Amino acid sequence: MTLANRAEGYKIITDNPLPSSWVGDYKLSATTRDGNGASATREWTITYAPATVPVVTAAANEIWIPGVQHSFRNGARLNPLTTDAWKLPNGVTLGGTHEMRVSMHKDSNVSLVIAGVRINPGDVGVPIGSYDFSTASGKLSLPMMAADDGREGQARLWITTVAPNSPGVDLRVNTWVPHVAMKAESWSVRQAFDMAKLKVEPVAGNRCELTSSRSTARSSDALAAPKCLVEWEPLPTDLKPVTALTPMAEGRMWVHGAYDVGYKISLVDPNDVQVRVASGTATLTVTPIGNLLAYQPQRSSDRAYRLVQPLDVMLKQSAGPACDTYWSYEGAEYRSSDAVVRCALTWTALPNTLSQDQYWVRPYLKGALEQAGTQEVRWKVDVITPLGSKIPAGEGSFAYNVIEPPVPAITEDMLTVLKDGLYAVSRDGGYAGNSVIKGANAVYRVSVVRGGEVIEDGEFDASPWGETREIQRRLNAVEAELWSRTPWTVKARYSQMPDNKSERTFELLAVPNANIKPVVTVPTTFMLDTQDLPVAVGIRDVYKQEAGYNAETMGVWEVRLVKYIDYQTTEPLTEFVSADNGDVSFTLPEGTFDTGYVRLTAEARVKSPVPEYSRTEFAIRPLNLTVVKGGAIGAGLTARRITGEAPLTSIFSLALDHRLDATALGTVTWQVSADGGSTWSVVPPMRNNKMRLSYTFPKGEYDVRAVLQNKFSGAEHTTDPIHVIAYDVPQGKLDGPEHVFLGGNGHYKLLLTHKGEPVTDEQVSVEWSLDAGKSFTPGKLEFNVTRNEPERMVLVARARMLDAPADDPFAWRELRRRVNFVPVRPPMIRIVGPARVEYPQTGTFRGVMGLPYRNMDVELRGWWTLPDGTRVDGPLLTWGPTSENLAADTVTLTYHAEIVGFDGTLGSEDKRVRVWEYVWPEFSLEPTRSSQYAPADVTVRLRQIGRPMQLDNPTYSWTLPPAATLLEDANQTMRVVRTETPGAYPFSASVSDARGNSSTVTTTVNMLAAPNYNMTLAVSPSNPYYRAPLDLTLKPSITGGHPSDRITSLAYYLNGAPTGPAGSYSKMSLGEGTHTVEARAKTLMGWSFGATQTVTVVANTPPRCTATMREWTSGWIYYADCRDDDGRIVGYRWTLDGEPVSFNSNRISVSKLSRSDTPLVTLRGVDDSGAESPEVTAGAEVEPPEVPPTTP
Repeated sequence: MTLANRAEGYKIITDNPLPSSWVGDYKLSATTRDGNGASATREWTITYAPATVPVVTAAANEIWIPGVQHSFRNGARLNPLTTDAWKLPNGVTLGGTHEMRVSMHKDSNVSLVIAGVRINPGDVGVPIGSYDFSTASGKLSLPMMAADDGREGQARLWITTVAPNSPGVDLRVNTWVPHVAMKAESWSVRQAFDMAKLKVEPVAGNRCELTSSRSTARSSDALAAPKCLVEWEPLPTDLKPVTALTPMAEGRMWVHGAYDVGYKISLVDPNDVQVRVASGTATLTVTPIGNLLAYQPQRSSDRAYRLVQPLDVMLKQSAGPACDTYWSYEGAEYRSSDAVVRCALTWTALPNTLSQDQYWVRPYLKGALEQAGTQEVRWKVDVITPLGSKIPAGEGSFAYNVIEPPVPAITEDMLTVLKDGLYAVSRDGGYAGNSVIKGANAVYRVSVVRGGEVIEDGEFDASPWGETREIQRRLNAVEAELWSRTPWTVKARYSQMPDNKSERTFELLAVPNANIKPVVTVPTTFMLDTQDLPVAVGIRDVYKQEAGYNAETMGVWEVRLVKYIDYQTTEPLTEFVSADNGDVSFTLPEGTFDTGYVRLTAEARVKSPVPEYSRTEFAIRPLNLTVVKGGAIGAGLTARRITGEAPLTSIFSLALDHRLDATALGTVTWQVSADGGSTWSVVPPMRNNKMRLSYTFPKGEYDVRAVLQNKFSGAEHTTDPIHVIAYDVPQGKLDGPEHVFLGGNGHYKLLLTHKGEPVTDEQVSVEWSLDAGKSFTPGKLEFNVTRNEPERMVLVARARMLDAPADDPFAWRELRRRVNFVPVRPPMIRIVGPARVEYPQTGTFRGVMGLPYRNMDVELRGWWTLPDGTRVDGPLLTWGPTSENLAADTVTLTYHAEIVGFDGTLGSEDKRVRVWEYVWPEFSLEPTRSSQYAPADVTVRLRQIGRPMQLDNPTYSWTLPPAATLLEDANQTMRVVRTETPGAYPFSASVSDARGNSSTVTTTVNMLAAPNYNMTLAVSPSNPYYRAPLDLTLKPSITGGHPSDRITSLAYYLNGAPTGPAGSYSKMSLGEGTHTVEARAKTLMGWSFGATQTVTVVANTPPRCTATMREWTSGWIYYADCRDDDGRIVGYRWTLDGEPVSFNSNRISVSKLSRSDTPLVTLRGVDDSGAESPEVTAGAEVEPPEVPPTTP
């Protein structure tokens, strides 16, 4: 090593990196001594930064490797320690064979093994062997792994060679192990009923994704994105792994006890080598069921009637976890599974008259109880395992209190009840009511006797549910003599207990038919209130009125007339009169009814010889009478606008004293008088409404009245007149300002006209108000207002003609104006004119003055001040710039304005004007292309160079390439063309203006030919062994071509034959042999290209299996050991005594509860191609382990 003082400072010169030094800052001390023994010492701070080589498998030269003694490759199958090419200072790649040396920083806390050599923290320059850089193209690739299993930490490595001037590798290596936890929903589960659910999930600090798929773990990148394979070991037979994002195992445990459950976590390298990196175990406790389940009968009561009451009892679960329960009978094949738990219920004790319904699979008892007292039913229930074993789960009982049934009770539910035991019914017969029998729910024998004749005798079955029941029998009477009595008898008894019976006797009284009612007739339903009304009433059968009256069948009645108000209210008009022969006549005198609509009816009551029976009937419907007025019709007049401006249109209406008199209203005659009532003229009413008059009155005074006539009697009535006044009202407007300056005078004038002629002060009366019309002061047509303080007011002026009534508000014409007294302000100013003026041309400017407030009565005055100070009066200005203005670029024009007569109103506005000179610019053509390859669209724009200038009436002409097609020319400075073929395309454009200037510019656009298409095929096999049958996914990768071209078709071929529908990829199935796969593409622009690849598929190798058996005190467990050289095992096909077993597991168990001899078990393994292994028989026993497995 040499320390040299160079121009850039001190520099260490060495052939190799320092093997024991690390990148960073160092203190360097140098001591010199001359021949006389004098010495000098100096220190320097140097930064050690030798040339380094990047590690391609480590981002930022930091890598994570599993903490196990196995060197894993990454997803690209590169060794953990793989670098880029080693470059010497002259840029040449390092070649030849050189010894490698490795140092580990002393602060490292984990040892590593590199190329088979252990490197410990603090080691310096440890040789690890020679490496041939020439064969490896200058790249270093070495295996590396943790020196100790299960340790996490970090090591910093410095790797060098002995080659002169070679760089080094500065690498940080981190070792990791999985951080996971095995969790359960509960570590204590109930036998059979609880699902045991276990899962392994990552915790803080974990670096690998967990998976249950071996292929997923094998295909992962163990260095960049590792995936850890989770397997369950040990796992009780009843638990099964579950495919899920989180590794899980679940199932029901059918045997109670303590079970060891565990997991192991492995990494699988691309060569399918599995390396365990972590494991764990726990204890799962299964508690026995015990007396867990309870059931209760579905019944309304625990009481039952002896012998007569049929019982139907369904037993339902009332406590414990849900169990699908069936009745246990011989041959039942109901078994549990992980999805559902099934139970079998057995009746252990039953009364001799209760039994299970043979047609139900659920617990369901039927029968009757013969013995009085307490009768008990007992049961037990067992859980049925998937193998058919029974696990006791509960037992219990329920009882009935059996009592004697009550005597049947018989009552009547009749339509007409006179007293207990006596009921009314029509003498013509018919439905009278029901006989009701109530008692225990049982089979009954019921008989009904009418007048000594048995009309019903039958048996009635029990109700399917309930403790009691009710039977109703319809009682229909036959025709009988009026007022006669018919005896009835109803008997009821229990069919199973004939001595338990009852009997009921009652009578039915024959009464007049319900259709017997009074019938009312009148000569007319329309009458005057000044007329008498004759009324006739007859007793009849309303549905057979033509048959007349018969006292022997209808009875004798009394009748009176009543006024019908509503269905609950009537008003008597006469006294009751006996209708001995069935008919009665009445006369209602005039004035009985008021005018309007009246409902008249008759009320009849029967003369009954039986004190308990009475009856009142009304006519089936009341008569609707219309009663109208017979005298004069009283009325008054109402009117709208009886005074007002002429011509005055008023509307008059008749108001009847009684609204119902409108029915009798006949002709209405309207009359108008203009002479105070001395004479009257008839005027027509409004169209379609004789009770209203609309009339227009000229100026004057008038009277209006109406004459009403009764159309039935001719009586007339004349209303009181209404007085009408019509007068002239002047038209006009109020003229004057809305805003007035403080101290100024607001002058206002009423401009009035009448019939188009001006009105003077001598013709009208004028009043003015300054308080919005609250008070008025007499005045003239003109009025002045002034104020010295700000104020807002409403100025009101009103005027009327001198001959109009002063007390009538409608005689006045009222006009309003809002007046504001405001502070003095200058006028608003703005300037209208061009923003720039060309030298030496002129421009026109206009000064615009505006009032500071709207609607004012003032005079404005304005003038201009030019850039040289000249004053120009008036709002219009024509001005041209000078050469001095051109040199200044911008000038200012000022316009001044003021309000005449008011101080402090002067204001001004400036306008900055740019002065410019017309100069002809330079031009260029700027092309843009949609693509550099033909065909493409080319857009060429003509642009000015430098500051844009507005040209004076420019004209443009273009010369386009003959091989190009014009697409757009709407813009004069732009052309868009289509180029179809490669080559040079020249463009030319000329521009000129109205002042004689012109220019021509050209450009050339070169279009290239599109590159050829290139296709490569990516093949994804369903298995890495290319073993038959092979599912292949073929996906093409396409490069080249025109950017605007599109693939229009993509076809796939297998051995020259199309494979079916085309898409971005194709899937095909290949058998054993060599196959050719091909993809062909066509494009929108007519290109056709493709690619071909050969795929060789080898024959499948069937799996191999062995089976072993272990016997325990509770059963036998059979283990399968199957292997597949070119795939994986996906299924196990077991047989038990020649019958298939529906378990796809690598072990099964057989219980000794149902057998004592050793079963015959065979096995076939199935690989992922569907091939089966030869059948093997599990006959040899092996030594049992210390802890026996669980057996269901």
